[in-house]
Amino acid sequence: MGDVKKISFSFVSVLIFVIAAFSASIFSQVVHHPDPNVDLNARWDWAKQEAGKQKKLLKNGFWIGYSIKRLMREDQYIYSTDKHTISGSHFTHLPKGDPLEAILSSKITTPLLSGEDQVKSETKGALDRLENPEKSGNKVWKDVAILYKFGSISSNVPVAIRASNQYIPFDPEGLPIFWLGQAEDAQSLTILDSLYTSSSLEKQKKRILTIAGLHGTSENAVAFLEKILQSREPDSLRARAASELGDQDHERAVRLLHQTAKDDRSFDVRKRSVYGLEDINLPSAADAMIDIAQNGKDGEIRKKAIDCLADIASKKTAAALKDVVENDKDTDIQKRAVYALEDLPDDEGIPYLVDIAKTHRKLTIRKAAIYCLGDSSDPRALQALIQIIKSKR
Repeated sequence: MGDVKKISFSFVSVLIFVIAAFSASIFSQVVHHPDPNVDLNARWDWAKQEAGKQKKLLKNGFWIGYSIKRLMREDQYIYSTDKHTISGSHFTHLPKGDPLEAILSSKITTPLLSGEDQVKSETKGALDRLENPEKSGNKVWKDVAILYKFGSISSNVPVAIRASNQYIPFDPEGLPIFWLGQAEDAQSLTILDSLYTSSSLEKQKKRILTIAGLHGTSENAVAFLEKILQSREPDSLRARAASELGDQDHERAVRLLHQTAKDDRSFDVRKRSVYGLEDINLPSAADAMIDIAQNGKDGEIRKKAIDCLADIASKKTAAALKDVVENDKDTDIQKRAVYALEDLPDDEGIPYLVDIAKTHRKLTIRKAAIYCLGDSSDPRALQALIQIIKSKR
């Protein structure tokens, strides 16, 4: 964005604070750290000190924010609400207001689109994705802002945390923003670790874990989430840590989730670990899922793994599902694998379903495969059904 404009607490800025405190204007004073190259902890302390100097003016609260770099699809964005952090690629339902980057540079433009223009924009984007499917999959480095809202000067724990790409609209609620500039993942995670330790609220701790999961494929993010996963924290927090590990395309994350899915004391944590593995885009994650599906001790977790295999399909996955259908002793798990074969993309499971429908030793499994073939529009499925019918005459 070029040079960032620095604003100090002059008489004019104090006047702006007073006006903001008594009006419904969306304008917020932005105070930039004078040297964004110093350690983030030092910049954080500076923001708290500067806020302390303006105690009377900041009685309604203030924000401290910085940005990290995240590798994202070209069409992907992130923004937060009070309850959720949302990642999407359709801009129709974004919040209204000024882009964060405009607020930070004090260039308020309010580029709102009419409903008709939003429809046109969405339609154009959909057509572009259809015509250039490879483009939306391209990944680029984007700035993701992390903003912490403090309700008072004395508080060490924020009352809200937001994450957002800087081109997404952001509502600062009329409160000033102390902007610290760019931060390295490791420095940001140190801040999050400290806030997590200081917080006593489960809801807030979950949000911190979600924000930690946004920190790319860094050793630091995996280490932070691993510490929570293997701690004595409530299972709900450990389950959230497992989910966020799924955002880390990292071999250590695969190993952690694989082991946790098989051995953890909590069913919910085991289940979330399976779902985390599903989200990791590494060959080893598929191998781990296959192992859980074939060799897991918990039948319900094995079923979850089988369902997930259909979503991370590969030739290796299809063969593993066929192996479960042929060799597992649990009929319910065998059926689940049949239905997973049906869900494989590009009708990849059809040849396996045909073979199962014709030759499986269990009638109930053959019926399940026949049912799946009947739902398919693939010519091979129709031909197999005709052959089965003729063989019964």
